[in-house]
Amino acid sequence: MSISIEKVSYRNMKDVRILETVLSNWFKNPKELNLIEPRMNYPFKFKKWVALTYKNSDIESFVLKENKWIVGIGNIIFNEDNKRAHALHIFIDEKYRRKGLATKMLQHLESLARDKRMSILTLRVMPKNEPAINLYEKMGFEEYMNTREHLSNSNNANNGATILQKLLG
Repeated sequence: MSISIEKVSYRNMKDVRILETVLSNWFKNPKELNLIEPRMNYPFKFKKWVALTYKNSDIESFVLKENKWIVGIGNIIFNEDNKRAHALHIFIDEKYRRKGLATKMLQHLESLARDKRMSILTLRVMPKNEPAINLYEKMGFEEYMNTREHLSNSNNANNGATILQKLLG
């Protein structure tokens, strides 16, 4: 399997058309959508996906491709002020899981964070997403915050997610 990682942009119309098709296909399953983005209701709406997260021009987006077929995504945002990077929406097509592709994407995002001299890489994961939690812990991430405990009086849809972090220093 020959896998490449390519940068894409939610501001490039060609990329947007492709991403909309791919993501709409992946998130036909409400459970998948809830695990990756609990702020979104089913059915998946690409414009809402973009409005919730990708209006921020600081987010860098990447796709994993086998030949020319997108089989995974991953995104990262850098905060130069506090030297933190945050990985988000790491997702692998169901047919390509358990082949090391999420690891490959996360290693790529971590490498970008190190190149930008970030000291911490964080990510958010839903407690029900046990495969992702196992992967992140295997890669050296540790629990930083459980939003259920810190946001108990909030109606925030992230309530219940766990924030993991990895020190890059």
